[in-house]
Amino acid sequence: MKIFDFHLHPGYDFHNDELGYEITPEIFIEGLKKDGVNFCSGSVIHKDIRSRPIGDYEQIVPELNKEAYAFYERYTDMYTPGIHVHPEFVELSCKEVEYYAEKGVKLVGELVPYLMGWTSYADKRLIEILRAASERKMVLSIHPMNATDMEKMIQELPDMKIVVAHLGGYELFDWSIDMMKKYSNVYFDISAHGGSAQTVRDAVRKVGKDRILYGSDYPGYQSQPFINAVLDAGLSEEEMEAILYKNAEGLLGIKVPS
Repeated sequence: MKIFDFHLHPGYDFHNDELGYEITPEIFIEGLKKDGVNFCSGSVIHKDIRSRPIGDYEQIVPELNKEAYAFYERYTDMYTPGIHVHPEFVELSCKEVEYYAEKGVKLVGELVPYLMGWTSYADKRLIEILRAASERKMVLSIHPMNATDMEKMIQELPDMKIVVAHLGGYELFDWSIDMMKKYSNVYFDISAHGGSAQTVRDAVRKVGKDRILYGSDYPGYQSQPFINAVLDAGLSEEEMEAILYKNAEGLLGIKVPS
């Protein structure tokens, strides 16, 4: 069965000191292949982007996006990039959206606000940027933060497909199910804190298979436990296929190679 990891991060270096080596692009890709992952998507993040003066992100955002696109050019057959935006820099972010949308990029995010000095998904400046992305049929991936702010953002972007990370994590399982029931454009991935067979099984029983996506948060987390969460959830083959790759294919308009 094919596997599309919707949520990971090229360039991730938070654990390099513990590992004793750098996770190079080659190591990154080989680790995915070893676990049977056929395709993947996500934004580039580095540990040194944390807690910087807010003005630094005007340069950091385009640098991360360039790195993501360069990774895509190197591994076109296996990866599609997610880009960063920042509410402090509306004009810059809208230009990044326009530029990468014209190059065929379909994904904004995963956005991780706490790493980049901002806090609210309800920020009107962010909504302006995301409307520009929505107009270009881009998909949004977000790290969960304040539930009220996230719902306000969802309400402002009814035409945008929004994938919230870590289904069931941060004690937000009931809220996650409620969001999928209330808003047909809301999806969740099972990466990191959300990845258990029980979570997957309960979510499918409550809202069906079509808006739950496999993700891992690799290389911060390894792939296999999250693959197993789907395989061990007691699902039908059709349900497993939807979560492991078909839902992500449909969102991003990408056919995963076998």
